[in-house]
Amino acid sequence: MVNFFKIYFWILIPFLLLNNSKQQQDGYKTISHEVIINHPGEKEPVETILEEIQNKNGLPIQYTMDVYSVICLEQVCKVIPVKLYWNNIGEYQKYELAKDATLEKYEADLFEPQDYIKLQSILSNNNSPFKEVYLDEILTVPDEHGDEDLDAVSGATSLELDEKDTVPGAALTCYTLWHWANGDVVLKIKNQTGKSVSTSQLQEFILDKNNTYFKIAINEFQNRKEFSKPVVDTIIKKVLIDSTLLRTTLSYLKNVSPELYFYALNRFFFEGEKEQKLAAIQSLRQTSHSISKDYLDKFSSKIKSLNSFQEVSLFLGLMEDKNSNSKVVIENSMTLLDADFLIARRSYWFLKNQELSNKQTNRLHAFYEKHKSRL
Repeated sequence: MVNFFKIYFWILIPFLLLNNSKQQQDGYKTISHEVIINHPGEKEPVETILEEIQNKNGLPIQYTMDVYSVICLEQVCKVIPVKLYWNNIGEYQKYELAKDATLEKYEADLFEPQDYIKLQSILSNNNSPFKEVYLDEILTVPDEHGDEDLDAVSGATSLELDEKDTVPGAALTCYTLWHWANGDVVLKIKNQTGKSVSTSQLQEFILDKNNTYFKIAINEFQNRKEFSKPVVDTIIKKVLIDSTLLRTTLSYLKNVSPELYFYALNRFFFEGEKEQKLAAIQSLRQTSHSISKDYLDKFSSKIKSLNSFQEVSLFLGLMEDKNSNSKVVIENSMTLLDADFLIARRSYWFLKNQELSNKQTNRLHAFYEKHKSRL
């Protein structure tokens, strides 16, 4: 089977690459990419062609790839051409068979109409059990005693699958096509979409409701070393309303200029909700950039609006690490002695290790006398 793939694709690739960027009559353009796909059913990587379809604005809108569903029993194989379709973020859409081609089950049984419908459902499920299945769990070959009850294709003797998860008698076909549709090619499609679009299109990706576009854009911005303020502003706009993207964003911000880094963290802290504030504080604690005293002093003006113990504790930790004995921070932190007790106690222990004025020392001592049994 592996040798067949190698021979076929080495013959096919040169002809496809001659037409690598063909303009279609409807204004859409198809670009052919030579790719190497790792498929768990193959012993070696497979060289094939991934077709990228772009609209008139150069935006990838669809990808296709010709693959094969190979049904094998011992040395007997039937090769069936199948064309797979994905959208521009690698989500499987549909499959098509070559004209007059039919899929078969074990012992040459043909797919029924409902089997084709079920196959579409199976391939559309990116969390299919086939994701964790090994090929040898499906290829159960009859033993030397000739036990004809063993199903060499469905894997019924070594693998238990729900009825909805496979076409009975065609588990190998389902397994093979599922990994073509949902495997290595998905990341290649995402990366290619990022490469194909312009910087302005990537900025539109950032703001898309589907966060897969955000991750594609961030990855490509890093590949292009694109760290401009307009791009950073677009990212901030998105992250201020979606805290789930903070980790990816902070990884990107490690590569921007110090000025843009501090600018972004400032906006997260002053404009964001709890999650953005916490992420900003934690990043500032961990950064290797030198942080100015004035920058951190301004942060402390927001201390009264921190609504949770977690926010206050992490913030005071930042001050202990990076801005100890700041008169501005000390004065702002004194107000926390009148807050919820957990917050007040954390502020007390912070202030106890700072250089206080006589008035501040007296205030701290009064707090101690009142709460010493709980400190």
